[in-house]
Amino acid sequence: MIRHIWYYFMKYYVKTALFFTMKKVKVFGKENIPKKGAVLFIGNHQNALIDALLIPAYNNRKTHFLSRAGAFRNKTVAKILSSLNMLPAYRLRDGLRNMTKNFDVFKKCVTILKNNGAVEIFAEGEHHLERRIIPLKKGFARILLATLKEQPELNIQIIPVGLNYDTRLGYPASCHLHYGKPIETNKYFDTENPDMSFSEILKVVSNSMKELTLHIECEDNYKETILQLENVGVNYLEPKKANKLLKKLKKKKLKPKKKITEINWFAPFHWLAKLNSIIPLLIWKKLKGGIKEVIFTNTFRFALIATLFPIFYLIQTGIIGYFFNGKIALIYLAITILLGFISAKTMKPTRLEHLE
Repeated sequence: MIRHIWYYFMKYYVKTALFFTMKKVKVFGKENIPKKGAVLFIGNHQNALIDALLIPAYNNRKTHFLSRAGAFRNKTVAKILSSLNMLPAYRLRDGLRNMTKNFDVFKKCVTILKNNGAVEIFAEGEHHLERRIIPLKKGFARILLATLKEQPELNIQIIPVGLNYDTRLGYPASCHLHYGKPIETNKYFDTENPDMSFSEILKVVSNSMKELTLHIECEDNYKETILQLENVGVNYLEPKKANKLLKKLKKKKLKPKKKITEINWFAPFHWLAKLNSIIPLLIWKKLKGGIKEVIFTNTFRFALIATLFPIFYLIQTGIIGYFFNGKIALIYLAITILLGFISAKTMKPTRLEHLE
């Protein structure tokens, strides 16, 4: 019971932090998610931990999800992450010895599915900044096969997920989260004589994901294609329209769309918000320069928005309350929250796509 309450408390805390990290998050296809039964969410992976958090935060299933094993190195942190239904996924970079630990993690996933639970996996096997679905790894198929071998009558449904961002590194980013139609997994597995290449299920899932996000197949002229798409006004948040636009570009040249410079009338509020947050912003500036993998930029930004910023504001509120009174302190806190809301929802992203 306590664990259940803790999970939902943290889910809504994370969702609140995402609210102030993201400009907007829209969810499509939520009706495709089964209310009961075994479910495997499989999404594209272009924004590190943000991807992993958005799926469980924006669906009604209590979801277990695999995350980078490096986050579990500290025992105390590992306990907290485990309490949030996070499971460590080990890769070659974590060491060959640690790779064997994945067997225990896979067994946990099998148990969750057997108990009609929900698991989230990023089948591409790695995060990346390219707007495409890279070849899927077999890990999820092995989990499904192992589950069906133990419980052949179990109905497991895959829900493909498309995470579509206007920017993956800039602030504030927007995301359109698309849940695709369920894929009935049982017909793709012969538990008595399994095809260990899993070619059919890999193809079906990959094709479903390609419909839910922009997929640029050709690698040779990727950057050129991105620039062409932006010149004709692509909207990365709308995958169907973006993929149609991509097909048109392959057939003929399209006229560039005129860029309109808009005045942001909320700019004074943005500067007030920055002035009010000068210390945590300076800390963020220093930390940002030390991020080794740029794809983790929004992950670190989210972590600070969820922890350092609210702590700093509460300390300032306490100081104001000490020197003045509680009423003035509460007014300051309300103004601070309002400035944070205005900044997150009205600022333009700080980074262009073709620079990512």
